[in-house]
Amino acid sequence: MKQRKYYYTTRDLLLMAALAALGGIASTYINFIGDFFQSVLGFAGTTQWAAGLHVLWLVLAVGLTKKQGAGTITGILKGAVELFTGNTHGLLVLLVNIVAGLMVDLGMLPFRKRDHWLPYAFAGGIASASNIFVFQLFTAVPADILTYGVIGLIALVAFVSGVIFAGILGFALLSTLRRSGVVKNQESQPIGRNTLWILLAGAVLLSGGIFGYLKIARSGTESVAITGAVSSPYEFTAGKDTLQEEKVEFMQGGVTVSYRGYSLQRILEGAEPDPDANYITFEALDGYTFYISAEELSRNSNLILQSQGKGENQVYNMVGPESNKAWVNGVVKINVVKAGALLIKNNGEELIFNASGWTQEMDSTTLDAGYGSKKYQGVPLRLVLESISLPSNFTEVVFTSKGGNQAILSVEQVWSDDGIRIFIILDEGTITYTIAHLDGEVYLPEVEQIIPQ
Repeated sequence: MKQRKYYYTTRDLLLMAALAALGGIASTYINFIGDFFQSVLGFAGTTQWAAGLHVLWLVLAVGLTKKQGAGTITGILKGAVELFTGNTHGLLVLLVNIVAGLMVDLGMLPFRKRDHWLPYAFAGGIASASNIFVFQLFTAVPADILTYGVIGLIALVAFVSGVIFAGILGFALLSTLRRSGVVKNQESQPIGRNTLWILLAGAVLLSGGIFGYLKIARSGTESVAITGAVSSPYEFTAGKDTLQEEKVEFMQGGVTVSYRGYSLQRILEGAEPDPDANYITFEALDGYTFYISAEELSRNSNLILQSQGKGENQVYNMVGPESNKAWVNGVVKINVVKAGALLIKNNGEELIFNASGWTQEMDSTTLDAGYGSKKYQGVPLRLVLESISLPSNFTEVVFTSKGGNQAILSVEQVWSDDGIRIFIILDEGTITYTIAHLDGEVYLPEVEQIIPQ
């Protein structure tokens, strides 16, 4: 009996899985590098210089298997790896990777001769640029058409990155591997027309399903609840409140952009916040929550609540915070918080940990800090301790909780493992601090004191 041949061999599937795993893990560190360049250079598109490195793995999958559809399948797998390893974008990162994989496969289709750098460069370029447009579907809309030129500029930077780092570099790596004999050169194997369309249609339907779910999950409500440490909580509704829309202009990514919305300062004034409140949190319909300090609220006049749509389709987006993590889409609740202090007792001094000063160094993970398993942001404990003058002979760090419980970590543990973090726990309008690890291990919740000794 003749053995049935499958289009994707076991070798192909293993290659795609391995590349997806490598790409998914590498993307986390590539994001760190991109953020570093953004903080140093500060002009439009600097975070996208490495966009092609995210797509390189999808291009390599197509080049190594020489089979259509390999980019899409690897994109699905890579997105799943990033999703389940705690990427801050959540399900959106899966959509980004699926679309990128589709673009790699579709970018190769017009070329009859594919053993050339040009098809790889074109496919890598359009796949890298696609992430800009996918993310733009879920962000606040600028108030002027000129800003769309900035979006196009950033997409161009991503396209060039894809041409260089995904296309040309990918083709060079494949050529080197073949010349060295590490992988065998094989003929391209076109997939059957019906099978190809089924594969592409399946990927498009999956992308559409994720897009639809995200749009619903990130939508808002007709009003936003203003609550927490306030004397007069109320529901803010755009167009029905006495506040008028305002236009703000500020520098974003090195260029001037403008948005229209309602002043956050004036919205909160109507609720009469507690003068001792020190944080404001923004909660989205999908559960994502982030914060700004009361100090930023008082000095940052660019903070606005943008309204899009009407009635049941109305969505509120937070625009203007200094940290991009606080640009929350689909806001349904704004909490004014009077948070307790986290004290760092050092050499007889009491220093207060300022959570708002560490947002750029934070990363997220899922852990149970007493409110069920949720995703929280945390800053490496080592960085916080290095920012103060510590005693030269201290050997351990002691943590004390609200209830008097303690946990102790050695200085060797803290200095060698950046996974040990101070997590900011935002839940039901409160802010507490938990010492935990990025792998999910909780050392001590509701920490009030940190004492190096």
